[in-house]
Amino acid sequence: MIATQPPNYEGRGLVNLIAEVEYRLTGSSASARLDEDLSELIPDGDTYVVVLFDGLGAGQLWHRNAADLAASRAATLDAPFPATTTVSLATVATGLPPSQHGIIAYKLWMPDVDSVVNTIHMTTPFGEPIEAIDHEKLLPSPNLWERLASRGVEPIVVQPGNFQSTPLTKTLYRGARFEGYWSVDDALEVTRDLALPGRLVFLYIPHVDFAAHLSGQGSSEYADAVSVANEIWTRLGGTL
Repeated sequence: MIATQPPNYEGRGLVNLIAEVEYRLTGSSASARLDEDLSELIPDGDTYVVVLFDGLGAGQLWHRNAADLAASRAATLDAPFPATTTVSLATVATGLPPSQHGIIAYKLWMPDVDSVVNTIHMTTPFGEPIEAIDHEKLLPSPNLWERLASRGVEPIVVQPGNFQSTPLTKTLYRGARFEGYWSVDDALEVTRDLALPGRLVFLYIPHVDFAAHLSGQGSSEYADAVSVANEIWTRLGGTL
């Protein structure tokens, strides 16, 4: 799918969904909330679970293995530009658009370290670690997690267990509680058990993005990854 206009950051984008959840939990938000027609689609609650299936946008819901996800779609939001993992995750982590949080590309020139940085691995483009980056101070402060915690809401991120303590995790999740998972069943169990009042739980599922990069959208690996996403969505909705 090719975008024909810039993303909307004023009420119809990912950043506005995060702002909507933040406002409902704390009474304030760093960015504009969702437009009213979208806001009305989200029930009131004293805890929220946000699930991000990396690489799975509205344009991928045609896939035969995404039937439950497609049937559940209530509306379409704009991803930030560029629509790449680190830009979107930084948007979630800050509740700000890219022009304000500063992660504006997958590979980004950082004058402070005098290098282009691969923002997934926080290395040079050749894979060399960059020791000069203070990962925990790279994004603006306070971030989303810190703002929530200051208002008595516990932020919890549920991520693949091998992501713990990586440079990107340190960059994105300063101030949040990290809970790792090692399988689909584990991800579902951890998220279900943590979804208690007074919390925001952010569940990140990388399978579709990984499979698309490694094998392509026409591959059996991609089909399997979409099935995983569909299963997680269906089972999580049932258990919550």
